[in-house]
Amino acid sequence: MIYQPNSTSNGVYRTNASLDIMFLQDATGSQQQYIDTARNGITQICNTLLSGGKIAPDNLRLGLIAFRDHPPQEHSFIIQEYPFTSDFGNFASNLTSLTAAGGGDEPDSQSDALSAAYKADWRDEATKVVVLITDSPPHGIGEDGDAFPEGCPLQIDPLRVAASMGKAGITLYVIACEPALSHNYKRARAFYQGLVKKTGGRVVNLGDLSVLPTLIAGSALEAVDSEIYVAKHQAEVRSMANDQKMNASEISLKLHRKFVAASIQHSTLVVDNMYEQRTQGDRNADIWFDAENLDEAKMNIQEVEGNHILAKYQTPGVGQLAAIETQPISLAQVETVVQKCLVREL
Repeated sequence: MIYQPNSTSNGVYRTNASLDIMFLQDATGSQQQYIDTARNGITQICNTLLSGGKIAPDNLRLGLIAFRDHPPQEHSFIIQEYPFTSDFGNFASNLTSLTAAGGGDEPDSQSDALSAAYKADWRDEATKVVVLITDSPPHGIGEDGDAFPEGCPLQIDPLRVAASMGKAGITLYVIACEPALSHNYKRARAFYQGLVKKTGGRVVNLGDLSVLPTLIAGSALEAVDSEIYVAKHQAEVRSMANDQKMNASEISLKLHRKFVAASIQHSTLVVDNMYEQRTQGDRNADIWFDAENLDEAKMNIQEVEGNHILAKYQTPGVGQLAAIETQPISLAQVETVVQKCLVREL
């Protein structure tokens, strides 16, 4: 599984962009099929990332943090860390070494994995992406059967970690293994939506294993383009906020009009929507996003009854559309750029 780079038509890589991707892989008992699919898809992922010419092979690094749970629920490990590498065969071997097992109670040690990812050896100049692949939430968000209802035993608060990621320019994408996540947990999806929003990321639904490599590569390419526009427009956005006293919505609308007039394009991951629209679920996501910590959020969360997976997708393995397209930049993508500009530490 050795990557062979695809050059552009003239054989020259058009930019010197650097990309670091840290995979956070759930290694509990339900996850072997996802581990195997990620490992088998490494060549496809790398080809997709590098074939567009924005990133040269030497400028792409992949890292891995596997997670299970805390004792006494799980005694094998809380997290296992594999540092960033440009040796994609070595990265695939690291995935091969993982065996899904254990996990104990329902929530797991995602908070520990997120904290380790935040502290990883990121390159200053790189686009920094964390991809969390899981079918469960972390401890402490209010799910039934949580052996640690007050949160991570090491007192790591995932909302605080995500806020720190956003300031550091690390974008978090959560690949939600469905329908398991939404069938088994009443709060997990809204929680993850609020969590990723703190970093300018997305929750991406996975119902068909075959599209996992596309979801990973598409998430990273979205982040690469977003960071290009952050770098080009951060001073302008901050000036509009500080000097012109414009709010984020006003800035986004103005900048979007400017981008549309200039025919600005953006890599876009297009994925089937698997979810019924639930107004309270959206409100809950905003509550998680606005809160500084889990305790603050949990006081205001209102439960959403019923299954919010569309009937078509309630059976695992149903075919799912996933594609990476270059499209005119959307208002939502501009809003992400503006948010990153405003929260980013200079």
